[in-house]
Amino acid sequence: DNSAFIGRIVVDHLNSERIFAAACGTLFSPNDERGIYRSDDGGLNWDRVLFVSDSTAAIDIVQHPTDPDILYISMWERIRGLGHNTITTGGLSSGIFKTIDGGDNWVELTNGLPSVDNVGRIGLAISQSNPQVLYSFYDQQPELGNFYSFLGVYKTDDGGESWTQTNDSALTYINYSFGWYFGQIRVDPINED
Repeated sequence: DNSAFIGRIVVDHLNSERIFAAACGTLFSPNDERGIYRSDDGGLNWDRVLFVSDSTAAIDIVQHPTDPDILYISMWERIRGLGHNTITTGGLSSGIFKTIDGGDNWVELTNGLPSVDNVGRIGLAISQSNPQVLYSFYDQQPELGNFYSFLGVYKTDDGGESWTQTNDSALTYINYSFGWYFGQIRVDPINED
């Protein structure tokens, strides 16, 4: 009950009893129920398999289309205060993690990705036609008085080992200050590019 908001749910495409849920936690305060949860019995029981901090939400999950033990998730440091100046929508604990054993062990992916203290919500997409290709949409916490929050779109061709930024200035004002609401990305199911 205390995990509050759920950012994404993935049902294993080969085993409908295995479910992954990205728990965001409460909106206005830190709480220990944030993170990635897994159920192996159709949702009757849940175990938390990844936790970063009491102020870091799990926000997105994608699963490899042929190997269901490979998953990528994004974590998002965020706490919303009561006033506009007390909203934290980014931080150093935001990042992308990968598991190759169904969630028992996780590794943070960092090569080529932003690692600054204002990294916000991260949206993820995996190519169905070539699952070595993933895209990530990076939001950032805007500076006071600046409502521009987009940080970049990043792509990997090697299953997350290394990433490169794909966008140029054409996307500068793509989401104004609302990337922390709408920071999602999708990839064509046939064309990985």
